[in-house]
Amino acid sequence: MCVDAYEIESYYALSLDPIHIGTGGSRLGRVDLPIAREPGTNLPKIPGTSINGPARAYTALATNRYFWKENNQEFSCAGRGGEGGERHCGKINPACPVCVPYGFSKGTSFSIQGLAQFFDAHILFFPVSSMIGTVWVTSPMVLSGLGLQSEFIVPDDRFYPLGEQVRNKNKLNFGWLMLNGGNGQGNLDALQQVPDIIKQRAVLVSDKLFSHIVNSNLEVRTSVSIDPQTGTAEEGALFTYEAIPRGTVFKFDVTYNSGEIFKIGGKEIKAEGNGNVGTSWVKTQVEKGLRLFEILGIGGMGTRGMGRLKILNL
Repeated sequence: MCVDAYEIESYYALSLDPIHIGTGGSRLGRVDLPIAREPGTNLPKIPGTSINGPARAYTALATNRYFWKENNQEFSCAGRGGEGGERHCGKINPACPVCVPYGFSKGTSFSIQGLAQFFDAHILFFPVSSMIGTVWVTSPMVLSGLGLQSEFIVPDDRFYPLGEQVRNKNKLNFGWLMLNGGNGQGNLDALQQVPDIIKQRAVLVSDKLFSHIVNSNLEVRTSVSIDPQTGTAEEGALFTYEAIPRGTVFKFDVTYNSGEIFKIGGKEIKAEGNGNVGTSWVKTQVEKGLRLFEILGIGGMGTRGMGRLKILNL
């Protein structure tokens, strides 16, 4: 395989508002509308589809491909593009900055799944209220996914400080949970994308406790549906929903494939000016959409002050 056939980029993101990525239905339990979770760890996450969809729509906005016309024909490269993708332009020479990175379908012989592949965003640092203010919690399993191996095993009844502002603390509470301090020290200097204030107040807890701390400190809100005719609350329409709180740090990966090794309908994909559609071109188009996450947001409950997510390393 060609060395430049693909490129994997890791992105770090900070929630500016609570993030609600629903499961698509309601259930009986602590909240009516729960958020998406990883089955093995029960940790909240942002599915890759919840990143891909808004990114496509925002790239279309940034490149004037949301609604546009050519030769008296109307196109919309955002979203599904109609029932069968008939409203996607599907242009490959020059390549459409939306259809080629995110995929389109104009029939079985003329389609592409998209040169950008999005993966789930997982929690890296989670904010929790404590007696010394906000601290950010992580765990050895989370850090090992970044290649930052912990040099010690964290007992379930202790926390280990990672930042300067949480050193020399004998006891510290994480919401309702009180833990004893350990003597271990870590180093987060490799995470240059994460703000210093978060790294200075970061602590390490066991993988077992990390899931409990996160799920016990999610934001839970109660809302009521409003009758559009009267402008008042609808009777019996009270509901609760949960969200990942603001200040949470996420990490997710995107794989950018080169269009130079693909042909669609027997034709090569070419950029504006007959240039090559390499990984850098695909990445540039996707990042146009990612930049708008901190303005337009992702997920649900956008009219209730949720959704803004800032990508830290664009």
